[in-house]
Amino acid sequence: MTVSLHLTSKGPTDLALCNQPVTENQSDRTAFAHGTLYRVARIHGIPVTIRASSTSMDEIEFRVSPAGDAPLPAEDTIVAALHRKFSLDLDLPAFYRFVQDIPALTQLPSRQKGLRPILKDSLFEALSLAIIDQQVNVAFAATLKHRLLEAYGHHYRVDGQDIWLFPTAVELARLDPLALYPLQFTRNKSRYIIELAQRFVAEPHWETLTGPEEEIITQLCTLRGIGRWTAEYAAMVGLGLVDTLPAADIGLLRMVQRVYHMPERPSEQQVRELGQDWSPWRGLVTFYLWHQEDSET
Repeated sequence: MTVSLHLTSKGPTDLALCNQPVTENQSDRTAFAHGTLYRVARIHGIPVTIRASSTSMDEIEFRVSPAGDAPLPAEDTIVAALHRKFSLDLDLPAFYRFVQDIPALTQLPSRQKGLRPILKDSLFEALSLAIIDQQVNVAFAATLKHRLLEAYGHHYRVDGQDIWLFPTAVELARLDPLALYPLQFTRNKSRYIIELAQRFVAEPHWETLTGPEEEIITQLCTLRGIGRWTAEYAAMVGLGLVDTLPAADIGLLRMVQRVYHMPERPSEQQVRELGQDWSPWRGLVTFYLWHQEDSET
């Protein structure tokens, strides 16, 4: 059974742009063909495959099919999940008007019109991927992510496209703390991810954190292996928060230096001070700057 839905986004959506954020693993970045973006996701715990195709600047046709034997969730549940995952309620026109008042950022909409974050299925997935990104370059992080998917994830082939589903916290919580070491994860990263899985299984409230963004970041930083950058990034792509600022990120520092025409790379503190002018869109400014750097290299 396949459900076809036509959903409207708040402002433009460019699926080709949405498919290419620098933090994705390579299989996700290549899962786009003939105008269709392919993903596999869990909706209320049920694996589904998703085909997304633009029918106009602000309308997307989604075709959602079961990825296994379980029936699809109710249609309203699917609609809500798609709105969340593809950030369809994110008010891009409001963001674009906002950055027009910041001279260094006025070029962001024209170069990347319709770019929206595709969120991870869970905060656990976002935190795990952020741990992988710690202290390694983008290329090697992508390699590690794909090795994890091959070893413990779930593979699907749809219309000739290979797509992968990230393992659940329950699946990873069963592993030995050093199970990821043979995949070239450091011992610490292996322990952090497995222990994080065990923590999320034992305390499921972590997946539903609410409250002011700074309070959420503070809570995430109490988890082992989670520093401020990891928490800020994961809150962006796992919870959809748009005003977090991972100011220590090297890619962001490079882009701030470039767009603000600074003679030297700024410090984390300097970026936080500049970022005061970006609020309440600090996370989305960061996302756009990351994508701009990727597209220019």
